[in-house]
Amino acid sequence: MRQKAIGSAKFAENSRSWMDAVTEWGGYIEQQVGSARTVKRYADSLAIAGRHFSTMAIAAIGKTEINAFVADRRKGGVTNATIRRDLQAISSLFSFAEDEGWREGNPAQDKMRKLKEHRDPIVLPHEDDYAFILSRLAPAHAEMLRAARATGMRQNELATAKRKDFDPARSSLLLMGKGRKQRTISLSDEASAIFARQPVALKCDAVFHHGGKPITQAAFIFSRARRAAQTAARKSGQPFRGFRFHDMRHLYAVEYLRSGGGIYDLKEHLRHSSIKTTEMYLEFLTPEEAEAAKRKGLDAADAIGEDGASAKTGRR
Repeated sequence: MRQKAIGSAKFAENSRSWMDAVTEWGGYIEQQVGSARTVKRYADSLAIAGRHFSTMAIAAIGKTEINAFVADRRKGGVTNATIRRDLQAISSLFSFAEDEGWREGNPAQDKMRKLKEHRDPIVLPHEDDYAFILSRLAPAHAEMLRAARATGMRQNELATAKRKDFDPARSSLLLMGKGRKQRTISLSDEASAIFARQPVALKCDAVFHHGGKPITQAAFIFSRARRAAQTAARKSGQPFRGFRFHDMRHLYAVEYLRSGGGIYDLKEHLRHSSIKTTEMYLEFLTPEEAEAAKRKGLDAADAIGEDGASAKTGRR
């Protein structure tokens, strides 16, 4: 009540309702969150949140109201992962409203940090299942899957990769990653060869394309191929365990560490925000392999500390 009273007094002259804020924020959403797919996800989350907040002033929505929203979503059987996505959209709206001087604080962001997201255990694809899926994909789509295994890139990163950003001389690729953040990654000889052999399309600058047109529904295409493979395997009596395209990223990480790569180099390559995320792949290694992966990272860090800037150039 105290927070609401202060908010009402402080923002009375510049008061905006939830709906006012959503409407005005809509003009900035594409710049803030990037892809059309993400924009739609944010809009869907805000529409759901609007059922709770549409009659409220944006300045009056505090911790109590956010907690009630989360409790109601849980009561409806919604997973923590989905609730976090809803809170992410609300948090973005609150940040915009705060910048505009319509409210103070971001209780959605605070709640999101405290809400643990359940992670399903990682299951690596079997070689036979991987080969079976490849055999059922069109050439361009199969090449994307091979590239995912060879680079650890996300599906959308591969679908939007541009030929002009691939440097065969340096075996590197400039890509647009999660959150529209650019980064340059090093490519193995295998990955570089996959990128180099893709046919050039005169009217399409994408590395991976289908008939000269960008691959705009990569997730749907792969999901359809997986379902078709499952049906075919069931009819023929062939054992088959489906997997997600994203599992190629996990497979890349495990194979990288098994081949002698360091855990800290892998973190930078995959652009994980925390080394704790990268360390989940250690469970797929033998104790000796895990120790070597961690030791390599520590040795590199020690070298940088001792030699300064000169040691940094030696890192992958």
